[in-house]
Amino acid sequence: MITNKGKSIIGKYMLGQAPAYASYLAVGCGPIPLQTEDVADNFAEKENLDFEMFRVPISSRGFVNENGIDKIVLTAELPTEERYEITEVGLYSAGSNPSAGAQDSKTVFAFTQGENWEHHTSSASVAIPIVSVPLDSNDDDIINAAGTESGVFQTNADNSIFYNTERLARYERARFLNNTILIKGNDSDLSLDGGGSGGVDNLVVDSGNHIHLASPSVDFSQNSPVDELRLAFSLVNRDGDSATSPDTIRILIDFAATDSNNPATYARFEINIEDGVDGYDFATNRYFVVSKQLQELYKSQDFTWNAVTVVKIYCSIFDDAVSGGLLPVSDYYIALDALRLENIATVNPLYGLTGYSVIKNDDATTIVKSPNTNNYVEFRFSVGVT
Repeated sequence: MITNKGKSIIGKYMLGQAPAYASYLAVGCGPIPLQTEDVADNFAEKENLDFEMFRVPISSRGFVNENGIDKIVLTAELPTEERYEITEVGLYSAGSNPSAGAQDSKTVFAFTQGENWEHHTSSASVAIPIVSVPLDSNDDDIINAAGTESGVFQTNADNSIFYNTERLARYERARFLNNTILIKGNDSDLSLDGGGSGGVDNLVVDSGNHIHLASPSVDFSQNSPVDELRLAFSLVNRDGDSATSPDTIRILIDFAATDSNNPATYARFEINIEDGVDGYDFATNRYFVVSKQLQELYKSQDFTWNAVTVVKIYCSIFDDAVSGGLLPVSDYYIALDALRLENIATVNPLYGLTGYSVIKNDDATTIVKSPNTNNYVEFRFSVGVT
């Protein structure tokens, strides 16, 4: 679909006032893919992808007649080396917003091995183990392989366990690159306190562990308060054959000046989502993208971004049937996929999302771009006069 912004840019392009209307193709992983017969939402007002993974330049342009409908065809080559799982595509008039400069949209964390995350407990700070063998050592679809004992580990998104039919149907698999960090639901204990800004409950670390990254590059002081941080993650059952779902997921990303559970200087990205509330259905969709404006982060009074020396991430999962909702449970994991900064405040009349579509196929599955393969993607839209 051509967006309203796209109509404006295409009009300027036809008048010679814009250099391009479609120079780059953006690929994302945020929404649920659709069945072929599903009717997509109206994307006319859409301004960015739900969770953009990368952009590639359009390499060829063509014109075809398909089933009696004239269509413009735009083709781009996907990156060869990495793995991606695609659910959305969009057209952009440029590779980046020239008005945004260093404050433009970007991937903040991809939770890869090269980022050097550590697992911090009350007694030790250890490297997160990498598990490359099948996570179910007994071939029973239960996560129990060597290296998973601590409850925090790294593995590949294409680990064989994630191809279990039930896991695929629930969209448990990570999508961005081929690395994810899994954190067991009882690794920490996050409770709600009524002292949050705007009357909203905020999260408090009662006890437990976290993953930890020192000296992060997270200075967003020059970004607008309405620019967004977006966390992509999935919910994973320890037992893939189990049809159970938890009741509540809580995640706390703590941008802090010191490494303590409740530091004096901080900005906190807080997630508290409940099954069956605000459209969340853990039984049918386990892949989530949660957005917070920078001004919505819960901050200490004296917080400044240049004071941040560490980022800590805590995860808790609650299941009323197991613990009455009082204690986190070990039956589930959070699989961290990526954290992204989305600049939505810097407006440029010649730049923007000109076209957008969610992936459709017969069984509503994601499109997997395997590592070390050559692939192309086409974006087609019809042209005519009404």
